[in-house]
Amino acid sequence: MDWSDKVVVLKSILLTEVEKVLGEKPPLSLYIPKNKKYGDISSNFLIKFDDSVKERVLEVFRENRYFDKVELIPPGFLNMHFSSKFYKDFILDLFSKKEDYLRNLFSDKKKIQVEFVSANPTGPLTLGNGRNAVIGDTLANILSYVGYDVQREYYLNDAGRKIELLKESVWARIMEIKGEDYDFPEDGYKGKYVYEIAERIIEEFKGRQLDKEEVGERALEIIIESIKEDLSLFGVEFDNWFSERKMRERGEVEEVLNFLKDKGLIYEKEGALWFKSTEFGDEKDRVLVKSSGDYTYTLTDIAYHVNKWKRGFDRVIDVWGWDHIGHVDPLKWALKPFGIPEDFLYVILYHIVHLVEGGKEVKMSKTKGEFVTLRELVEDIGKDTVRFMFLARSPSAPLKFDLEVARKKSLENPVYYIQYAYTRTRAIERKRVERNIPFPDIKNVNFNFSGIEREIMNKIVIFEETLSSSAKNYSPHLLPFFALELSKLFHSFYHDLPVLTEDEEIRDRRLVVVKSVEILLRLILRLMGVSTPERM
Repeated sequence: MDWSDKVVVLKSILLTEVEKVLGEKPPLSLYIPKNKKYGDISSNFLIKFDDSVKERVLEVFRENRYFDKVELIPPGFLNMHFSSKFYKDFILDLFSKKEDYLRNLFSDKKKIQVEFVSANPTGPLTLGNGRNAVIGDTLANILSYVGYDVQREYYLNDAGRKIELLKESVWARIMEIKGEDYDFPEDGYKGKYVYEIAERIIEEFKGRQLDKEEVGERALEIIIESIKEDLSLFGVEFDNWFSERKMRERGEVEEVLNFLKDKGLIYEKEGALWFKSTEFGDEKDRVLVKSSGDYTYTLTDIAYHVNKWKRGFDRVIDVWGWDHIGHVDPLKWALKPFGIPEDFLYVILYHIVHLVEGGKEVKMSKTKGEFVTLRELVEDIGKDTVRFMFLARSPSAPLKFDLEVARKKSLENPVYYIQYAYTRTRAIERKRVERNIPFPDIKNVNFNFSGIEREIMNKIVIFEETLSSSAKNYSPHLLPFFALELSKLFHSFYHDLPVLTEDEEIRDRRLVVVKSVEILLRLILRLMGVSTPERM
């Protein structure tokens, strides 16, 4: 297979060879064997096939010019040793397309929405909101890169009880500042930011009669503006801001409620309206309208996701805090009466962030007013480090953010470690240019890689598998792990092997390694929303 035919990578080659034998392309996973004697790349997909199929696949692979040696180890491990031809064609493709060499890896072009952050506009963004933002933003970057049509959306919960509490809290603080008696709401927001909003509104409204409703709306506007500023500082932008209030005003919530009523799926009990969700797999029926007449989150969530369905997305991905785990299946079941399949909605659940300083955890609570904001952390530590460290663990694992490590400008800081590897590739390139050393003609390079050179190139080759897995399994946290492993290899290479040596054959081969690392690290860092500094 010719690399120039399309965006062809290793797995495409292997699947084409397998198809010659099986007449189909089975699921195929690749990995680098820990023991180098087992080759450059391995796969265990043949385990489930009988011996005759294994032998035929082995024979086809042995005839392929991209492998010097192919072995089959019982019960079905296929171990492959790359040829110089393979490395040459791979690098020609990589250097031609650079960071785009895996772009549009997937051909199905599905329309996917990623809805993330969606924090209630009742205060500044928290560290948990920041982790949500990095997970959603990086995943959207990955999905868009591999070829999906991606929309990034923020659900603005600008209606309901919490918004009214915010308005009441700001009004109470204004009255307090003006020396007038006014009871602070029992569950109101007590943070310093509420005082700051109150003071700002008093200044803005100077010389005017304060109107409680107008003041409340202005307080909401100020917080939404602040959230957008914080996200911009964090490198996060959205294609669409979806307003719950406008959805209510359009009558979409009532439409959903009436639809369920017409289906006979609503009943009244204790003055509230209940949805017969047990008919669709739920363990209990759910309240949609409280006895007070207020909508529940369940009802507005249903209406919102029905709206998403009508917009024609093939799949929607929501990023939620772990405390919402009990709402995932009930929402999927509640969408069934509307003909929406369960796999339409995929929810990524993430654990909270534990901020640690001096070995002690910093406690956080928005309602009590004791918390570190996302903006404060970004201004203290820097966008790159915060994004990387928020992403560096699986969303399903609690995250301990160590401020002492994050503040270090040394190789102990993981993002510094990766960026330093990248800057080393750029430093070598600058020295090459300064010394008037021509960049090698790839067609004439000896690609007989060995030792750590070969380890690095094999790592780069296998990145397709990591990227594919990140996209298919919605696992953006795989990228920082890969970047750290590649950087570790490159730092060893840099330390042990001179690149700009007098031996032209060795120098050319090592310059190819350096350029390959530069391209891949730049791609990974950009997908993660982390900068690529020229010098450090």
